[in-house]
Amino acid sequence: MFQSKAIILLTSALIISGCSTPKVKPTAVNSENNFGQINLVANRAEFKPQIVDPQMQNAWGLANRPAGLGGHFWITAQKAGSSIEYVGDVGQQKLFQDGLKNVDLSHKKGKLDSPTGVVFNPSTNFVIEQPSKSGKFTSESKFIFASDSGRIYGWAEKKNADGTFNRPTDGVVKVNNQKRGDQYFGLGIDSKGEKLIVADFGTKPQIRMFDSKFKEIKLAKDQFKNPFIKGAYTKAGEYGPYNVQVLNLGSTEHVFVAYSEIEKHPKTGKLEAGEEQKGEGLGRVVEYDLDGKLVRVWNDKGLLNAPWGFAVAPSEGFGKFSGALLVGNFGDGTIVAFDPKTFEAIDYLKSKGNKIQIEGLWGIMFGNGASLGEKNHLYFAAGPNDETDGIFGKIKSETSQE
Repeated sequence: MFQSKAIILLTSALIISGCSTPKVKPTAVNSENNFGQINLVANRAEFKPQIVDPQMQNAWGLANRPAGLGGHFWITAQKAGSSIEYVGDVGQQKLFQDGLKNVDLSHKKGKLDSPTGVVFNPSTNFVIEQPSKSGKFTSESKFIFASDSGRIYGWAEKKNADGTFNRPTDGVVKVNNQKRGDQYFGLGIDSKGEKLIVADFGTKPQIRMFDSKFKEIKLAKDQFKNPFIKGAYTKAGEYGPYNVQVLNLGSTEHVFVAYSEIEKHPKTGKLEAGEEQKGEGLGRVVEYDLDGKLVRVWNDKGLLNAPWGFAVAPSEGFGKFSGALLVGNFGDGTIVAFDPKTFEAIDYLKSKGNKIQIEGLWGIMFGNGASLGEKNHLYFAAGPNDETDGIFGKIKSETSQE
């Protein structure tokens, strides 16, 4: 197992491997690489979930609050245009819904959007004017959403005098760059709530940054520079930023970007905005500091395939990969474990010797161990059947003691 430690910045020896990472056969399976999959919620009974929720269509982003802060699992349902909320699945408490079941993300009345990534805002920044049934109020966004239409939404809550909460059922549009051709596939936020970092997989694929008031920050040429292209923007057949998350592998927060190859139009040969190219070895993971300085390209050994989700496993309770960096592949539904000390891929997560494959795999996240999932269970969101269906589930070690 691996203990998560701070990443040492070796600026004089950055690993920039380019687009030709050699394919290496994964390491042999041992008894601790054995995991089981449980489908908790799905839109159809055929997925054998514990709960059938018709709104769970193309489950994509995942977020929750830290232990002790209450709240919900937030699961964006891209095809339903909303975020779906659940509570529990920890200890003896089964998964359930309370009064807040759905938050719609509409860019205008009756026009639902297509949400992708979602993050919890740990700060008092990103203040919005939030409509609610009892009137508008002003407060910080507790959760922030990206959409593939180039919009960013905030959602706020208000604590009432009697200790209850006013929790509205609609998000608020704060950024709209649809006309520019932006398509936001994911986002990350730093622990101070000062920087919102967004993966734009649209007509000019790049990382974008917004300040604590949702105002876009113009980046310098060397900030979040794409190490796989020669020009300013990704061209067809090159790698573009598919998702971004801020992760802490010890005492230092860094920005991790999942790069996916962008499809080429079969007739024009031009870039197909928002369309990833699936295939074994077609994906990269790049690490930057919070200012956008490239730290390293992780050695994926050819195991990535349109990667999107990121999670850091707890130091114990997750079998062979305790403490590892986990990367989920949308392309083939596999999950790759990386060693945070050597920055190299180790192996796929497996079940009885076979790779776990979850069709349409998007977000991955560990529970908080208090009210929102077990801390050593890996929760996932997926959109199987060409993103028309949706699953919210989890993966747990079959060998670790719980």
